[in-house]
Amino acid sequence: MNPSIEDALEALRVLYLDGGALVLLLDYDGTLTPIVARPELAILASDTRRLLAQLAALPRVHVGVVSGRKLEEVRALVDLPGIYYAGAAGMELDLNGKRIVHPRAEEAEAAAAELIARLTEAVSDYPGARVEDKRFACTVHYRDVAAEQIDQLRGRVEEVVRREGDGLRIVEGPMALEISPDTGWNKGTAVRMILDHLDAPQAMVVYAGDGGNDAEAFDAVAAVAGITLGVGPDAPSIARFRLPDPAALHVFLSRLWKRCQEPLLTGEGAYW
Repeated sequence: MNPSIEDALEALRVLYLDGGALVLLLDYDGTLTPIVARPELAILASDTRRLLAQLAALPRVHVGVVSGRKLEEVRALVDLPGIYYAGAAGMELDLNGKRIVHPRAEEAEAAAAELIARLTEAVSDYPGARVEDKRFACTVHYRDVAAEQIDQLRGRVEEVVRREGDGLRIVEGPMALEISPDTGWNKGTAVRMILDHLDAPQAMVVYAGDGGNDAEAFDAVAAVAGITLGVGPDAPSIARFRLPDPAALHVFLSRLWKRCQEPLLTGEGAYW
């Protein structure tokens, strides 16, 4: 029988109360916050921020937010000291005060600025379409575009990307296309860098994400026998467990926090 979310919670509880470490890595948009019409409206709820702070305050629990947004943007939105941040889908990281940026960051940022200008012009014929600047990448949002125009808009975006030549990739998101340089750094790279920095090889890693650009992070966590949580209907199918929405993730994390403070009964063991 396949393990359930309840099994995952219990395995984490047993491991933690037996002296193990937990690493909780979470996407932002669509995972910690619901998907909204405009990125600037995705504000972290105060109770979610408080819950993250409570988890991070536990001994041997490490919390990180791994986002496609700019590093300084996601750091300001979450606004918690003492946790790990990865921005631009892994192109820049703040490892508890240690800043790491891709060596080709300046080149990638200049190329992204040109691409954003071309895409902004290309989608201007489609009311409701928006291009979000993510410094080294960008996302074309079409949630507010008329349904009958979406296929045409997507074709226009793909045409612009093709004209730019090799070195770019398109990743599906919830009613969006994310275009990023294929630099070899992604959310999976960010996960591995965070784990290397922690130097806790026996830690149990949990990653929660909702979109296509979380796939590499799921792979990285699966490679260390961690727990992958797909949040929402568009999460990659490789996630081991599914949660319907950010509210369900909040419940999961809240239950985990409570269980990490319960007494450990003798004779219990992890489920995998």
